[in-house]
Amino acid sequence: MRIALITPGFSAHPDDWAIPALLNLARALAEQHQIHIFSQRYPSPGLYQFDNLTHHAVGGGQNFGLTSAKIWLKTTQAIVQQHRKTPFDLLHAFWADEAGFSVALAGSWLSRPVVVSIGGGELTNLPDINYGAQRFLTRRLTTRYALKKAALVTAGSAYQLDVCRAHHIPESKLRLAPLGVDTNLFQPAPLPVKSKIQNRKSKIENPVLVQAASLLPVKNQRLLLEVLAQVKKEIPQIKLNLAGSGPLYSELAEVAGQFDLNDSLLWQQQVAYLAMPSLYQSSHLYLQTSRHESQGMAVLEAMACGVPVLGTPVGVAREVACLPPQTSAEALAAQVVELFSDETHYQELRRQARQRIEAGYSLMVATQNFLNLYHEVLNPH
Repeated sequence: MRIALITPGFSAHPDDWAIPALLNLARALAEQHQIHIFSQRYPSPGLYQFDNLTHHAVGGGQNFGLTSAKIWLKTTQAIVQQHRKTPFDLLHAFWADEAGFSVALAGSWLSRPVVVSIGGGELTNLPDINYGAQRFLTRRLTTRYALKKAALVTAGSAYQLDVCRAHHIPESKLRLAPLGVDTNLFQPAPLPVKSKIQNRKSKIENPVLVQAASLLPVKNQRLLLEVLAQVKKEIPQIKLNLAGSGPLYSELAEVAGQFDLNDSLLWQQQVAYLAMPSLYQSSHLYLQTSRHESQGMAVLEAMACGVPVLGTPVGVAREVACLPPQTSAEALAAQVVELFSDETHYQELRRQARQRIEAGYSLMVATQNFLNLYHEVLNPH
């Protein structure tokens, strides 16, 4: 097959991990098919070729307003021009607003089927934190057009599928298709050798929580710190690896001081993608506190490293958390304390986390899932 993938951004070279999950998927698809990527915002304009991929960068940068319309049209034109040279079998947009709109235009022009993947806040409106594309009329209209023209609409979690249903996307179009985890890179750390004599119930001695997320209101790290403060009352030695940067750093640092967490909070700042497995391997439990997640790659990557997950009922955590998702600091803290109180049970949860990823969320599984959807679109009967 010859497939066009349209994204907000993409890698300029093999070591540029702009959106790692998309780079991994494109590489996997390119092993057997001809893949052209069209990025709208980054990197700089140009043609980039590596790993059997051809990457056409429109290079719109962070210019919005009327400039956005020019970027969408340039993307459509680039797809059409390449199609005249090497005709595409189908077009696939990540995500539904800007990329989806450009793909819908190109698909109509070229009479080619379109797949649109929901991957962010395209269908979300959280006005109290100024989050979600549904706050803006233009983005509501472009998203609606893209979803109307799409042959299939994919989502990375059952939660996001429910959001799609709430927006009246026909059930016949909806498919669950999570992006996959590189399970060769993300692997559990070796377990320490335990004495066979030790059969009694024991606790995790020096537990470490972890979260990897930008410091933004939608990630709700204030809730994370509230949970940490409550757990510390029961487990004084608790630590938290917090990986990520963003505009809320100063505010969260102040909150950490108010909660007396400076000795418990390990600010990791921005961690390189290839270093993420080590971060997860040095932690015991991933804690998601987001108000919205379309999928949640960090959750899945942590699980691939044998790290169980607790969290809020959004994104994939709703399906894979080892205890029922919660929204309050009290409930989440109680779950953390419970989980760390029985090391034997905890080690079983580690095994189950890795097994869950291998069975349903690995890069190999995800790639085959998308290929099956492409064949479904191209051979509807």
